[in-house]
Parts: sequence; C-alpha cells; structure tokens
Amino acid sequence: SFTDSIRMLRLLEEVKVPTIGLCMGELGAVTRILGLSLGSPFTYTALTNDRKIAPGQITFDVMKNVYRASSIDKETKIYGVVADPVAHSLSPLIHNAAFAHDKLNCRYLPFRVPPDELQLFVQWCQQSGIGGLSVTIPHKETMLDLLDEAESAATGIKAVNTAIFHDGLVSGYNTDYRAAMDCINAALDKQNIEGDDRLRGRGVLVLGAGGVSRAIAYGLRQRGALVAIASRSLERSEALARDLNCRALPWEARYDIKPGIIINGTPVGMHPNVNDTPYAKDRLATLVKASGSVIVFDTVYNPEQTLLVKDATNLGCLVINGVDMFVRQAAYQYKLFTGRTPPIDVMRKTLRVATSPVKYRDEEEEDQAEENPEAPSDSDA
Repeated sequence: SFTDSIRMLRLLEEVKVPTIGLCMGELGAVTRILGLSLGSPFTYTALTNDRKIAPGQITFDVMKNVYRASSIDKETKIYGVVADPVAHSLSPLIHNAAFAHDKLNCRYLPFRVPPDELQLFVQWCQQSGIGGLSVTIPHKETMLDLLDEAESAATGIKAVNTAIFHDGLVSGYNTDYRAAMDCINAALDKQNIEGDDRLRGRGVLVLGAGGVSRAIAYGLRQRGALVAIASRSLERSEALARDLNCRALPWEARYDIKPGIIINGTPVGMHPNVNDTPYAKDRLATLVKASGSVIVFDTVYNPEQTLLVKDATNLGCLVINGVDMFVRQAAYQYKLFTGRTPPIDVMRKTLRVATSPVKYRDEEEEDQAEENPEAPSDSDA
C-alpha cells in the first residue's frame, strides 16, 4: 500500500545511522527516488527496462536524467501525478524537462495510490509540503470531494485533473477543459469561423464517457454545441448525457449522425494497439462526402499519428492530435505549479521524443487500456 511508502520515508527522516530504505513495486517508486535526499547512501536502479531484477526498479538513465535524484535536497519542491496505475504516465518526463530548462529546484514524481488511500495521500501531501498534483484515472472525480475549493469549470465538469496545495488549502482545476477548448478554437480559426458563438448549434460526436470526454463535452455544451456521447458502455454515456444535458447513443449507433466535429476520448488506437480506430475510415469518408469540412480531434498522444489521425488527414479533415492537447493541459498545470510561463517547445519536444517508436517503449500502457477501457490516454493523461 502507499501507506508503506509513507512509513518508509518517515523512518528515513528519523533514523540515526545510514540506512537504505525503499519499498518494492510501483507503489514504492517514490521511496527509491526520494531516499537519497533523506540520507540513504545509495539507491538501486536497473540498467534498462529489460534488465530489472526487482519490482519497481527505475532505470539508471531515468533516475539520473529525469528525476535527478542525487541533487534533490530539503529545498526541492515536489510535485507529481497521482494515478492507479501510474507507470504509463509521461507527465514526469515533460514536467521534469521543463523544471530543468527553467533551472528550478523542483521535481515531478509518479505516485501510484489506490482509491481507498487517496484521502490519506492528500493528507500526507499537505503535511509533506507537496506543491501540486496532476490527477488522473481513477481519481479525477473522487479528488473533487477532498478539495477546499475548486474553479467553477471543475465543479461543473465534476472532475479535476490538477490540485494545488497552498496556505493549508487544496484547490482544484481542470486544465483538460481549457486545453481542449484552445485546440478546438484554433481549428475553428483555420476554418475561418469567427464569433463568440461559433460553436452554437454545431453537431459534435464525443466518443467515450471518461474524464477527458466529460471535460470536452462540458466545454462544448457551455458554448451551445449539440453534443452526442457514444461509448462502449451505454450506461456511462447516459449518465454523462444526463449531467450535461446532451444526447447519448449506443456505441454501434455512432455512425447514425452527421457531426461537424468528431472527438475521440477513448484509448482506441493507443500504443500498442496502433492499428485500431474508433471510427472506421469508410464511414468517415462517407461523412466527409456528405458534410464537407469535418474536424477530427483525437486525444490519444501515443502515437501522435494514430490511425484515426492518419485516416482523417488523408480524407482532408482538419485534424487536432493528442500531442497538442496533452502539451497544452500540461502547460496550464506548469503555470499553476510555478507561476511561470511554461517552456512549451521543450515540453512538446520531450513528449515527441518519448513517444517515438524508436526511442520509447512503455510496457505498462497495454495494462492501462485493459483495466480502464473508457480511460482517456493520460490527459487524463
């Protein structure tokens, strides 16, 4: 449990002799990273992902160049992502790259926390001086109940993806919502559609009923769009549709409407299942032929060029990919964390290198997709 990690970190703070203290597995990763700053003379790493000899080991390259564990000190401000599971998350890569670029004494760590320990974890964050968190599956909705205050959008969406600790309080935000609306507005600009009400009355199909779909659908409904939700769980689609006063469709009926915007909030097409698409190419071709210009927005960012993105591009659609949204939501988080203008180019380059088929392989993502079939791709995420 994460409670074991808390006990281990407290032991290292109090022990009188040099002690190597760590907890095994993904739940204990934080103890491996923070142990050196609490007096452990060394920690253990693996040479590569293929050469791990104990559960939860972090590779030498990641420990040295991403977490920069040996230079963490008592003045280092800690941030992180809380999820279950968390190993698939690329947020530590891009946030730590941004901290390093701006020469900030900050680190961003992965916290795997089971749902029944989330409240305890938040209390530990307050006691330990954690600066802020990215919040993703399965905690986005539960975290809302543990906040002292939340922005109106997060309250309306009923989910947060960012928590900030300050002055003894915990504040919540939803940067998925802001990032998605920025992406859609940029696409509308390219279509030369102007005006504050340019989404009013426009038909939108949102695929998926998870956290990112909820955030995007909320933003669209706030702007008067006519939103239909289709997911592989009709029950979840109907629940979301009731919350947002929009329409729910069975998954197999997603081709029965002719939307001007299609948004994929499912993990379909995510690595390693790169040959899957949530919207068949022939059906998309028929829609484009009937409707003309169609905006296709895929929130999956690994790979950047999903099959849906490739099909939409080949058919002449205006395409928004998941890299743009993921970087935008992370940039908003970085501003909330630090108060500084985020180095967006650094964050985008880091993400693209990480998701390159040649340079990156993540063994955990397939588990995430199987365990969370309606989960967005880490924008959650």
